[in-house]
Formats: sequence, structure tokens, C-alpha cells
Amino acid sequence: MQQSLISQLEIPEKSYQDFLEFVEDRYGLKLEWYNKSSVMRRLLKVMNQMQVNDLYTLKLLISESSHFQKFLDRFTVQVTELFREPNTWLEMRKSVLPVLSQRDKIDILLVGSSTGEELSSLAIILDEMGLMDKCQILATDLSAAALQKAHRPSISKARLHEADMNYRKAGGMSLLEDYYQTTSSLCHFHEQLFRKVKFEQFDISSGELNQKFDLILCRNLLIYFQTEFQEHPLSRLVHHLKPGGFLSLGEQETMAFYPNHENLQIVSSSQKIYRQNFVEQV
Repeated sequence: MQQSLISQLEIPEKSYQDFLEFVEDRYGLKLEWYNKSSVMRRLLKVMNQMQVNDLYTLKLLISESSHFQKFLDRFTVQVTELFREPNTWLEMRKSVLPVLSQRDKIDILLVGSSTGEELSSLAIILDEMGLMDKCQILATDLSAAALQKAHRPSISKARLHEADMNYRKAGGMSLLEDYYQTTSSLCHFHEQLFRKVKFEQFDISSGELNQKFDLILCRNLLIYFQTEFQEHPLSRLVHHLKPGGFLSLGEQETMAFYPNHENLQIVSSSQKIYRQNFVEQV
């Protein structure tokens, strides 16, 4: 009964703004940058799950950092699939990874790794192209729970057909089944695929990583941001690129809100892959 009542609530604007200010002041999370309707829906979902009736009570609850982490785990959207947007992966095989293969070491950042299917896709391609041993991958997400799952990714058997089709469209060079072992209902990817992966919580809206990367994948994350606030995360992504490094966005995303277009070359306009010019960014 409580769930149905909460789901029908409308959050007062003042309560909403107070909550956003609290979360930013306390934890640095800029929820105001995200699409408001999406934030509202997710807040109502969290209120249901954490059994609170208003944002003031939720604010008191997440004042403790352990409860804030539970809030993050419930609030973040974990929408992912193996070889999502396969044409992008195919373009990476053709235009990006052959260039990076000439480097002695390849540092890769995966922003918004969710529960690990994007990471698995990347690892399979690197393995097939013989690049894994020269790579170091940093997989990040806001949610600690998602990152924990990403340590040993799996997919359900019910999704195997779609995953196999995407793998083939992405230029798969083997059989997808070569990369996992099955249990009664799940397919677990081989641990060896993730031997060059480290995991870290990271917030693209305010976080800072003390290194730069040859390749950054931040796919289908910016779609959750309001357009007027996309400039900052885009600038942060470019800031973390090495000279000549590559940036891959989701197919529905754009660099239109990045102010310094002269710093980037377009590798693929349809697959939203860009390359940093060979000038170090300050």
C-alpha cells in the first residue's frame, strides 16, 4: 500500500531543490545536471525501496555515508547489453584499435561500466586483436554495487541470441561461446578476460582521475544529462585524453555542446568517435 501511495506522489519543487543542494554540498553529486523528469522518477523509486515518504526524510537517512551509497546503488540506471550499438564496435576495430596498436602501452578508461557487459565487449575485442597484454583498463561507475558485479560479468541465457547477433555485427572473429561458461541460467565470462582491468568509483560531473588515456569510452551516459549542462562532462572527458587519444560516445550523443571543437578530429560522425589533436590540453 505504501509503495502505491509513494509512486503517486508529486515532489514539491522546493523539497526537490533542497534535496539537490544537499546532495551536491555533502557529496559533490550534481543531480541538477541530469534530466529532471528522470531524476524525479528515480527519486520516487528510491523512496519506495528505502521506505520513506518524503525527500526530507530521505535526506536525513542518506546523511550517513553508508546509506548514501545504498541510495546511489538504487538511483543509478543500469541499462547495458553486450556489444550494444555493434557498428561502433566495428568502427573501433577498423579505425581506432589499429592506430593504438602502434603504442607501447594503451590506457583505456570506461566511464559508466555498469554491471560489466560493456567491459566484456571491450575485453573480447582487445583479446581478438591481440592487444590485451599491452592494455590497462580502468572501469568506473557511480554505483559500488554495479562495479562489484562488473568484477565477474555475466548475462542470462535468455539474452544470448541477441548478444550473439551483436557480436557478429561488431566483427566478431570467433564464437561468442568461447568466452563464457554456463550455469543453469547464466553465462559467466572467463576471468582471464579481465586480467588487465582495475575498478574505481568515479563521477564524471565532479571527479578527477590522476592520469590520461589513449581511449575513453563514455557511451550512453550523456543522454541522461540536460543539454545545457553537457559542456562540463564533455570537457572533463577531453581533459583526460592523451594527445592523439580517442573518445567514443553513444550513437545518440553529440559533442555539439563541447566549446573547443578545434581540439578534436571527427573519426566517425555516425558512430560518434573523436580524436584529440596532438596538442597537450592544460
